[in-house]
Amino acid sequence: MKTTFIRALAVLILAATIAVSLVSCKPEEKAEEAVALDISGYTIIKPDVTSKDITETISNFKKLLLSYTGAELKVSSDWYNPSQTLDESGYEILIGNTNRTLSAEAAKELEAAEDENSFIIKVTDNKIAILGKNDDITRRALKYFLLNYAKVAESDSKTVKLQSGHSEIKAADTDAIMFNNFTEFEVEMRSAVTEPPSKWYIGLYEYPTMIRLAHNGENNGTLLASLESYDEGYRILKSTDDGTTWEKIASVRDTLNKGYATTWMPLLYELPVDMGNYKAGTIILAATSRDRADADFGTSTITLHASTDLGKSWNTICNVDKAGGLSWGVWEPFLIYDEETKRLYCFYSDDSDPAHSQKLVYKYTTDLKNWSELKECVACDDPELRPGMISIAKMNNGEYAMTFEMVGIENNPVYLKKTKDLDDWGPVSDYGTQVKASNGVAFGSSPWCAWTPAGGECGTLVVVGCHPIPWEETDEGAVMLLSFDYGKTYIAIDNPIPYEIYSDSRCGYSPHLSFSEDGSTLYYMNNPMFGVKHSCEYIELAKIKITGIDD
Repeated sequence: MKTTFIRALAVLILAATIAVSLVSCKPEEKAEEAVALDISGYTIIKPDVTSKDITETISNFKKLLLSYTGAELKVSSDWYNPSQTLDESGYEILIGNTNRTLSAEAAKELEAAEDENSFIIKVTDNKIAILGKNDDITRRALKYFLLNYAKVAESDSKTVKLQSGHSEIKAADTDAIMFNNFTEFEVEMRSAVTEPPSKWYIGLYEYPTMIRLAHNGENNGTLLASLESYDEGYRILKSTDDGTTWEKIASVRDTLNKGYATTWMPLLYELPVDMGNYKAGTIILAATSRDRADADFGTSTITLHASTDLGKSWNTICNVDKAGGLSWGVWEPFLIYDEETKRLYCFYSDDSDPAHSQKLVYKYTTDLKNWSELKECVACDDPELRPGMISIAKMNNGEYAMTFEMVGIENNPVYLKKTKDLDDWGPVSDYGTQVKASNGVAFGSSPWCAWTPAGGECGTLVVVGCHPIPWEETDEGAVMLLSFDYGKTYIAIDNPIPYEIYSDSRCGYSPHLSFSEDGSTLYYMNNPMFGVKHSCEYIELAKIKITGIDD
């Protein structure tokens, strides 16, 4: 019995020892949890004098910290009263080269890094320093911090996945342009869509438009492009490798209006729903036909052509409008479908009203056969002004953004007008606001706009045009303008397809924008100079990746 008791006691002692041992592991588990650094009492500190770009970036950094961690931090400058001793006891996130001791230590370590794209993140008991070798790299360092240490934390934890003593120097990838909201634009590829038979061929290929099929089942993702081709009507091209290579598959001519030429302003559109006798996925080509018999093109039509076999064959199905008799007629069609009303709208430029040199108008249909009466959306009080070349993009705030050129004002500036109802554009005499970057950069003539959800909470509105304002003869193409706030403000970037701008050149005329189905890839078409100077016989595609911080 005694032996049995002793054995039992031994077992109990062993069990107790194991229990104590297990308890002793808990401090190590807490040490792992301590990697989550509580930042709820921190203040974001920036240099007292800093650029507007960094100030805006820090504002966005603060918002994203709140979104990712639940920690709402204040932003303050590093200024202090020189007559007093700098108090460094506070808990702070130091951005850039501040006057704090940790920033100076970080800058000294960073100076030894050979790569000019290097940044440092350094952590002590009460400070986090984030610093790059220049403002752009500091901005990229902030994005790296958010993605790797803030976004991975619980949304209500008020912590980042860091601990005191952490220190790292990394080289930022600068292949892409990065903006203050941490969205990146990267040109992934440029390709020739069409080229003339020889470099010295004199001809004109312009007015390109493109669609990426989204309603054609296994053929979704195929790219189709159209353009004016003065030798063969509207040329239709196809790419099955996302724009790397292209092949011509058809030429479209007007078979409805006898004796009319089909050479101007083609626009491709994929029907998203069944409409009349046409199924979803039908390819529509809207374009302008003109009477060959009239040397002054006195009569013209807005005409629709349809293809039910992915662009290989075409039939002319209807006229939206026909005008003339006043020397000019109707031009520059743009198609857009409204899900709420189940209507397909056709917007276009109208020269036929004697009260206006030109105005912007529209009609709509529900069957691709019968069209509504004509309605105005821009008709200026000054009868000599000529708003034209309309394009429209729907944004996720419910607004439609419409861009157009205003011929008759110096440099033909581009304007933007917005509405939430395609049938209500407000006073037709109101032509909205000029599309212009915050630094004053703008462009004139032949605009195109498109919107994507990629690039932040408000997505990205992209606007392109032909020439810079003020007008100047230059070897550099006009800019591309980006808005991350639904067209309230714009940022100018270098044109992804540069071209020479001269008074006798049509290079850069009528650019086009389109997006992949998820909006993460921008397809941009334009005609840079090729061969004979001041001509445009060449269409090029730039494929641009758009990546927001949450994409």
